[in-house]
Amino acid sequence: MKKSKIFMLLLIMALLSFIYIDDQISNFKINRVELQSEKLDKEIRITQITDFHSNDRVDLGGIIESVRLFDPHFIALTGDIIDFKTVDFSLSYELIERLVETGKPVYFVYGNHEHGNPHFREFINGIEDRGIEILDENSVGLTIGDNTLMIYGSDFYSSSDGYEKLFSNVDAGYFNILLAHSPNRPIPYLHGEIDLMLSGHTHGGQVRLPIVGGVLSPGEGFFPEYDKGLMKVGDTTLYIDSGLGNSVLPIRLFNPVQISEITIK
Repeated sequence: MKKSKIFMLLLIMALLSFIYIDDQISNFKINRVELQSEKLDKEIRITQITDFHSNDRVDLGGIIESVRLFDPHFIALTGDIIDFKTVDFSLSYELIERLVETGKPVYFVYGNHEHGNPHFREFINGIEDRGIEILDENSVGLTIGDNTLMIYGSDFYSSSDGYEKLFSNVDAGYFNILLAHSPNRPIPYLHGEIDLMLSGHTHGGQVRLPIVGGVLSPGEGFFPEYDKGLMKVGDTTLYIDSGLGNSVLPIRLFNPVQISEITIK
């Protein structure tokens, strides 16, 4: 009788764990971030979406409705929209098509999973055909009222020469944004010229522990310094979104999938 009770308890705990993890990887949350800058005289709104990994569990309709309600000035896709093993790109193409249909500029930078996918060039051609702009070690200007934003994009595998070239003509009079899939790779090359860097890649550690934070991050190992949220790197504000999908294993703990709504005042 005692063994059967223990078995039932373990079964219930396993079921509750499954339900919790399913919620964490399926029901996206919106993380709202507010920043301030003396360079701007008008509120700027950015939607950031990262690390989708072709996640077929999340509600694309809900994501698009959230984007429409927030009404961003542009949408930043910071890499790993597909997984390295994705063969069918239709879900990621649907996400991109519906984002483009909002009428907002959509800017994309490569993640390591795009590069690692054997059909990389097919996917990149597909998203270009669907109307997004790829920032591959180049920049684009976006005028909003009397404000000019300069939006720079680095490749996941950008070299020191690539960063030097990318930042060679930065004008400190503009509000300068860097889209970079990895948060830690560009840091050695930042010298105060970038006001805001938007990244992903870490999945927020994917599994997080209260007080401790992220447990494991690609490229940073256990208990990463750059895992999730806002932090300062010199004069640059770094924001890391923990992403909409998962890689290797569909497991998240204290760290639901999300998109971010960033408001700069």
